[in-house]
Amino acid sequence: MSVPFPPAGSSPDALAKLRISRSAPPPRRSWTKWLFGLVVLSAMGLGGFALASKNGWVSVGKDWLTVPEMIQSRPEVRLGSVTVETGRSAEALVVATGYLESRRQARIGARAPGRIELVNVEEGSRVETGQVLAVLEHADLEASLAAVMASLLRAKTAAAEQEIMIAQSHRDLERAERQWKSKTISDSEYDEKKFKHDGNVARRASQAAEIALAEARVREAEQMKENMFIKAPFNGTVISKDAEVGESILPGGMGEASGRGSAVTVADLEHLEVECDVKEDYISRVTPGQTAEVAVDAVPKFRYQGRVRKIIPMGDRARATIKVKVEIVNVDPRLFPNMSATVYFLPAETEAAVESQTRRVFCDTEAIRSDDAGRFVWIADEQDRIRRQDVKAGSERDKHTEITEGLSGGERIVIAPPGLESGQLVKILR
Repeated sequence: MSVPFPPAGSSPDALAKLRISRSAPPPRRSWTKWLFGLVVLSAMGLGGFALASKNGWVSVGKDWLTVPEMIQSRPEVRLGSVTVETGRSAEALVVATGYLESRRQARIGARAPGRIELVNVEEGSRVETGQVLAVLEHADLEASLAAVMASLLRAKTAAAEQEIMIAQSHRDLERAERQWKSKTISDSEYDEKKFKHDGNVARRASQAAEIALAEARVREAEQMKENMFIKAPFNGTVISKDAEVGESILPGGMGEASGRGSAVTVADLEHLEVECDVKEDYISRVTPGQTAEVAVDAVPKFRYQGRVRKIIPMGDRARATIKVKVEIVNVDPRLFPNMSATVYFLPAETEAAVESQTRRVFCDTEAIRSDDAGRFVWIADEQDRIRRQDVKAGSERDKHTEITEGLSGGERIVIAPPGLESGQLVKILR
């Protein structure tokens, strides 16, 4: 900015007054400075929060407050239940778990490829042996059967005509024989009649062979048609409908990749059994025909009567177990295949045996831990918060240990717990 010099002869006071104005500009209101300051203060507060926090607690002034539980990491744990056994099951020699299965269960398919034309059953339908479950399209086989039956009819007609020709040639031969004996015809004429009759008789055998061949073709065509009807191999219940009308099906289960391998699955629900694994250490306590009690999770507060049907003579080296099948004697409509069940193998009954009223508590052996204070388990409450519970353990029975003091039954305990602290929240694995 240029300033003009004062005119000549001006006084010193006038020169002193001559200066550039340095007045301050108007103040600016910037919200960015306030935002920056707020961010700095927040960062400092979080830093102090992190430094002051310890084991889920934060120091604020003279008080200690809990860190919000939502930001704490929860260890993942697997839960088991504490069971109570009364009656004869409390005296069980071995306890094993398994699943229900039908002694007879089959995926019913066709013996020939084809497309489903009709399905006569639904899930839950009762079926009898030989009942038609589904039908495959077979119009072409109907036509083939009609053709071979026509061939059979033609062969039989030709055979009937041949019998007439044989009868006629036989009479001609008899007449020629009388004439030959009376010397009214020559030997050559007689031989002609004889050879003609023999030829007709020989053709009768050929006609019989043609009839047999036609009958075989008819049976073949009928069997091919019969293969289009899917029938129940035994009495049972349809537990799965595996194909619908219009779908292609292949025999022998070969169609899993490109088509259906079966139309329905049928199971005999009147003969159910539990397939369970018994540890090698306890298999000597299990014998064929041994009585057992079966507890099914889907039917609480009820025990089914069981009997050891078979001990599979093959061990599982990876799991060190033997497979045992226990049939259920008193099957009812509440039981279905693949339900989980627990089998209590009972000791042999004696005349003096009475129903035990002892109440025994068992829990999974892997849930029990020990330290200098003794044995204990971790119990999870309804909010998935754990607490330590001291226990006294008794005898072990097939991965389950009897608890003589500390548990009453029904508690949720942590199986194979990791390093935990009392009052800690955990995440339950389903």
